[in-house]
This record gives sequence, structure tokens and C-alpha cells, in this order.
Amino acid sequence: MNTREYSVLIVDDDAMVRGWLRMSLQGSEFTIAGEAATAAQATELAERRRPDILLVDYRLEDGTGTRLVRDLRDQGLSAAVVLMTAHHEPGFNEAAREAGAQGTVLKTGRPDELVEALRRTSAGVDAFDLRYPRRPQGRAALSPREREILRLVAAGATNIEIAGKLEVGPETVKTLLARSFAKLGTRKRAEAVAVAGKLGLL
Repeated sequence: MNTREYSVLIVDDDAMVRGWLRMSLQGSEFTIAGEAATAAQATELAERRRPDILLVDYRLEDGTGTRLVRDLRDQGLSAAVVLMTAHHEPGFNEAAREAGAQGTVLKTGRPDELVEALRRTSAGVDAFDLRYPRRPQGRAALSPREREILRLVAAGATNIEIAGKLEVGPETVKTLLARSFAKLGTRKRAEAVAVAGKLGLL
């Protein structure tokens, strides 16, 4: 029997959900390293407490869970990450994997499913919930530069402003946007941002 304990940082902006997660882990080998309601709080706690696992909701007050994971990976975080959603959203497994997570769970699932996902990831085994539908056909992964441009579009920047910020030509921005539209199966800027955000690609 495994007697090692693993510390878990819970990241969710809903206090009731955090309470359910705490109760679900009671009596298991997983202890609570801390709780965060925002990406900013999670970043600070992850740096200070160095948890073994992060359990992260996709939608946070100040961003997405996938963006948080990417940022933490860029900062050298090596802890396992399990991402959560309230619904089985299409493409979520792919988005979570691309962000650097090792598993996914449904927040409305059973406690034993949560514990099993954490056990698998703590053992170095991926734990992606196969009930999440696969990404729709034709919606390939965005490149880092394509994601960067769509984030700027989402912030309201024009092509000229994006070109200046990224130090590229306006035609390059236009080309990369066209590629993003093709990958996402969209035709307009707002639609591309909405789809990319829902799939966790931003």
C-alpha cells in the first residue's frame, strides 16, 4: 500500500466547489497545499508551496486554466496538473495536453474519479477523461504565434497594432489570422476568438 502523501493546490473561483474538492480528498493520500481563487493567487502559491499536483478549473476570474498552466510551465513548474470543467467540452483533452496538463476531470463527477485521476498523475501516468469529445475535425492546434495574435485580437487590437507590437509586417499578421481561421473552422475575428477560447487554445 502506498503510504506517501501528495500535496495538492486547488485552483477554483467557486468556494463551494473548493469545499467539495476538499471533502473528496479526505481520507486519501492527498493533502491540501492551499487554495486559490484566481490565476494570480495560484501562481504565488505554486511558487511558495511547491505542491506535487495542481487541480485547476478551466474558467477563472482572471483568465483560463490552460493559460495559467502554460505560464507556470514557462516559469519552470514541474508539478503534475489536472484541469477541470463543469461540462464535457469538445476538444478539452487536446487543449489541456497542449497547455502542459497531465489529466482532466469533470467537476460534477464522483469523488472516486477525482482521486483516481490524481493517483494516476502522481504516478506519472496521464489521466485524461475519455468522455470529453474529441476536438471537432479541422480544428487543429494553433501555433504559439497564432495564439498570441488571437489574444491580441481578443484584447481589441487591430492588425496594424498587432504588427507593431510583434514587430512583424501587417501582411504576416493577416496570413497568420487566415491560418487560424482555417484551423478553427471560422471566418471572422470574433468567431475565431470565441472558438479558440472555448477550446482552451488561448
